[in-house]
Amino acid sequence: MSELELFEEDDFTDDKPSKGKFNVLRGELQNRCKAANIPFEEVEGFVEEDIAARIALPCGREKRWIYCWDISDYEQLLGIQFERYTFLDGLDAICAYDKGEIEALVRPLAAPMPSRIAYSRLFGISPQEFSSLQPKLGITLSSLSEDPKTTISLSSASKELIALSGRRSILSLKIQREGISQHEQAQKILQKLSDALFFQIDLLTDVPLLLSRDRKNSHRPKRKKSDIQLELKYPCAEYDSAPISLYWYARSAIGMPLLQFLAYYQVIEFYYPTYSQAEARRRLKSILKDPTFRGDRDADIGRVLSAIHITRNGAVGDERSQLKATLSECIDPDALREFLVSDPQRAEFLASKTKGLTDHKLPITAANVDLRNDVAERIYEIRCKIVHTKTDARTGEFELLLPFSKESEQLHFDIELVQYLAQQTLVSASTAI
Repeated sequence: MSELELFEEDDFTDDKPSKGKFNVLRGELQNRCKAANIPFEEVEGFVEEDIAARIALPCGREKRWIYCWDISDYEQLLGIQFERYTFLDGLDAICAYDKGEIEALVRPLAAPMPSRIAYSRLFGISPQEFSSLQPKLGITLSSLSEDPKTTISLSSASKELIALSGRRSILSLKIQREGISQHEQAQKILQKLSDALFFQIDLLTDVPLLLSRDRKNSHRPKRKKSDIQLELKYPCAEYDSAPISLYWYARSAIGMPLLQFLAYYQVIEFYYPTYSQAEARRRLKSILKDPTFRGDRDADIGRVLSAIHITRNGAVGDERSQLKATLSECIDPDALREFLVSDPQRAEFLASKTKGLTDHKLPITAANVDLRNDVAERIYEIRCKIVHTKTDARTGEFELLLPFSKESEQLHFDIELVQYLAQQTLVSASTAI
């Protein structure tokens, strides 16, 4: 339905027929959900006194809610056999076990080209032809083996996927294979075939493609506009060019949680030589002032050497101790606690274990505990899981933290934390203009 048709229908007709149609469609949707044992709920709409609806379809071990805000949403949903579909966790993807079908939305990876140009290059047509040819475009490939016989295709997204995902993506990847009966099995098949196909496409066309991710954890609002009172003053402090550049890089890395976390961490890391040396000087003074210290005793000389162990970048101590020293110098413990408890969701998440992400909980409920060391331990553990080597993974020293994984999608609270630490470190290390 075009925008003009919606305008004519919604703005020049009486409200009563529309409300009556809403009720009819809502009742039909509720009856179908009841028959299929699908959760159905009524929720508040965008307009006061307006009622919307939502239904929950299986998504692995959880549920994913689909909302109906207006008549077109109801009509789209009622126009498909939504009862037969399940979502694949973390993706804009659906699966129908009875048909042996998987379908996932596809988008170009962050590349210096608009989607229209990327898809035109993919299908070998000019951008001018894309609009007229797009519904007919498609690539279909079949496996040589009959066990199991598999067909994959890149073509326009189906009305089923559009209705269930709520997205208007142009392209989807479809997989047809008999015997798909479990969520994890479907996920593995989709990931394996999409990685292989997309890598081949990238090599041949220089068009990087990606499966579209579920948006449930993206862009969590921090503050309402009404809470912000803008009171600018003439700049009185300047910041080192390298770490402030890393900070802006992190701010721009929206949708890339591992890269964003690491860039904020590198802001703090820049100051390791400065603040770890200050900590080493204090430790060294304490050792030398000890009345029992003797310069001719090997054990005492060992204590001195441990205190002034210098790394290749000029910092003192191992990386974990350098992080702790930097946070001790730059972060106020009371301000850190206030930041952590200012958001109940953030406090609850950071105070609990997150399987696959970190086992280190922050003791936020312990009112008298200085949280800086615990924060350093948590941040360092996540950092190691992002940058560890292949050898580390084989020996089991660190678990893999991979892009596009469920664990990486849970990083938003830790990213907020390391962003705060980076900001406070920049402020502490700033100099007068």
